[in-house]
Amino acid sequence: MRSVSDAGAPRIGSVLSGGGARGAYEAGAISILSPALDARNQRPTLFVGTSVGAINAGYMGASAHLDAEEQAAGLLDRWRQATKGSVIRPILLQQLPLTALRYAGELLSVPGVRLPSLLDPKPLEHSLKRWMSWGDLHRNVGQGLLDAVAVVATAAGRGRTVAFVESHNELPAHNSHAIEYVPTALSDEHVRASAAIPILFPPVRVETPAEARGWYVDGGTRLNTPIKPALDLGAERLVVIGTEAITEPPSEPGRHDSEPPDFGDGALHALHGTLVDPLGEDMRMLGNINEFFANGGVAPAAMRYREARVPYIFIAPARRGVIGDIASDVFRTRYGGLKGLRSPDFPLLNRLLGGDSPAHGELLSYLLFDQEFIEALIDLGRADAARWLNAPPGADEPWQLEPLDVFVESARGDDAARPPR
Repeated sequence: MRSVSDAGAPRIGSVLSGGGARGAYEAGAISILSPALDARNQRPTLFVGTSVGAINAGYMGASAHLDAEEQAAGLLDRWRQATKGSVIRPILLQQLPLTALRYAGELLSVPGVRLPSLLDPKPLEHSLKRWMSWGDLHRNVGQGLLDAVAVVATAAGRGRTVAFVESHNELPAHNSHAIEYVPTALSDEHVRASAAIPILFPPVRVETPAEARGWYVDGGTRLNTPIKPALDLGAERLVVIGTEAITEPPSEPGRHDSEPPDFGDGALHALHGTLVDPLGEDMRMLGNINEFFANGGVAPAAMRYREARVPYIFIAPARRGVIGDIASDVFRTRYGGLKGLRSPDFPLLNRLLGGDSPAHGELLSYLLFDQEFIEALIDLGRADAARWLNAPPGADEPWQLEPLDVFVESARGDDAARPPR
């Protein structure tokens, strides 16, 4: 097992993005990548996450003392426990009447009546206490098994990105106008703050450290894939896991001409603008910078940065919309028609998120904490991670320096490829 004291070993950072229930995809990918990298003595010692990625990052930090196979199995086990009841309170019988009253109170300007969110994630608070041991995380950082664990949130009052960092060493000084780094002993309040999706979940009050005390929301609203914090914290190689393909969706002329966009369409564009598009730009920029400094024709003054190139592994679905399609299929099979009576919360969520609109599956996938859906995402993450490792030249050298030639569907539509590394 690699530790921060291993001389000469590159510092490997794992960057985990947001996506609600899509975090199960990350768990599947990790379950393949982590043992493969451990076999090469290239186990990540730096974890940075935002939103649901913060939950996965926290678990990976808390379990860093375990064998890679055992660690991965534990992560999968926790995701298989992630039912709707372990994340949000029942909607129809408990939340809907209260939400309606609060909404009416706001419309009528009743003093003291506010609608903080549509959903109540109180069960998640209790689940996090069962799912991860913060004492183990503190020991793993303190004993040098980890360089750092960071979770990214957004300060609600200032709209500023804040990275809460528990680090083995003193944090490097960074004069960043975009990100504020706050050293602290991490706890569930920091993770819940990072995962507080605006509108859906209420803001979370963070009390420690005192200098950063305040209300926070989902870190993905400002910085969904925290590549910059990972690099700022000293990562020399990156493992990046995204929950949506960074390819452009296929063009379908005339498809949207007949009906005006609805709530689901608008919400989907907002989600992609926040969660997907920045990831694509970050990955393309990383590859382009690597190529620039690898070019022997650059100015002599720039040649000293040749060693600053960052090899990376990037795992994401091969096709835009595949997870949304899975969500739609699972919903129709398990909750369509009269079958929805056995769990009325999911049909209600489905209607709130656009019903039969093309966007509804994408939106539903963020909240579909259903065991069959979770298992399908785990399988997809495992398949996509194996696909990266099996691409030329294969698991013997999984790192890429060149610009990312984004995943493309093959002629059959069920496979994808990327260029040799």
